[in-house]
Amino acid sequence: MRVLVAGGGTGGHFYPGLAILEGLRNSDPGARCAYVGTRSGIEARALLSYPWIRFFPIHVRGVRRGGAVRNLPTVLRLAVAMLETLWIFLRFRPQVVLGVGGYASFPPLFVAATVGRVLGMRTIIHEQNVVAGLANRWLSRLVDLVLVSFPETERSFPHARRLVVTGNPIREEFLHVRRSDGVYRRFGLDSRRRTILAFGGSKGAVGITERIVGAKEQIRANDELQILLVTGNATATETIRRELDAAAVGNVIVETYIERMGEAFAIADLVVCRAGATSLAEITACGKASVLIPWRAATDDHQRKNAEWLREEGACAVVDEASIVSRDLIRLIGSLIRDELALERLADNAGRLGRRSARAQVLVEIQSMMRGAGA
Repeated sequence: MRVLVAGGGTGGHFYPGLAILEGLRNSDPGARCAYVGTRSGIEARALLSYPWIRFFPIHVRGVRRGGAVRNLPTVLRLAVAMLETLWIFLRFRPQVVLGVGGYASFPPLFVAATVGRVLGMRTIIHEQNVVAGLANRWLSRLVDLVLVSFPETERSFPHARRLVVTGNPIREEFLHVRRSDGVYRRFGLDSRRRTILAFGGSKGAVGITERIVGAKEQIRANDELQILLVTGNATATETIRRELDAAAVGNVIVETYIERMGEAFAIADLVVCRAGATSLAEITACGKASVLIPWRAATDDHQRKNAEWLREEGACAVVDEASIVSRDLIRLIGSLIRDELALERLADNAGRLGRRSARAQVLVEIQSMMRGAGA
């Protein structure tokens, strides 16, 4: 069994792919797994901890606004990436190529879809967001199978050969870790307080971080809550820690990155984050109340559409990016924490929407593709 996953750049694209490869490894310890991405994406750092996944970096970057001349280097890199992809395929000989989004997914999926039949490959794309990105919409005409996280996403793929709603795969740890005194201690937190988990995705979110640090006096005075803040930036982490220490704020714990994020979710009473599709999958699978702050610069405004879908189901509160500057984010958090019924309602509705079997469904589809590829 040889499976190659392509894509990444951000955690929202990378972690579903990693969850799928972990599932393949668990079901078949002899499976050979590979990942195609870039050296600058999160995949290049994270895969150092997974020696059983072969990492093949390619030279590719996203299209920039500003016309053909400005994008000439991008086009040249794309041509190079196509050649690199051919070489990777000849070396690894995947039976199934799965794209999980991000600009690094396009060359492998395009090459596999156009020459894959000759090399005995099958192709799949997985779209995490409610509204599909341009590359996946275009590739859907060529690949064998389109997997989506939301039923509403089917409208984005009118020309797909075959489409299956699977949900968005998340890592196994999110499904099995439970709240315990030991988990609180590992993070330096107090199990008697309400815990807010605040993060902005794998690259952090300056706006969220600034609002929390700017309200440090309010937070220090509130004995009910504590905040686990993930910055995504090592320099920012040290600066914020010094600022909080100087203000004698003991109920904010600051981390650059959390490897065992499932544990952080287990103890969270409220999650404050962006509205990336993978974050939504984790929130719903774990049944957590949340405050979502969609990133305004997201392609096709997909984060806002993700957040609106969850809000329409009564499963989150949504705050506009501009509002967290003009309004009091900490006051909103405090009001939710004090309203036990509202918090439970958000959590229950989120849990109702969770697709905890998403990875298992994706694996079933991959295994079906394997049989089609002559595995």
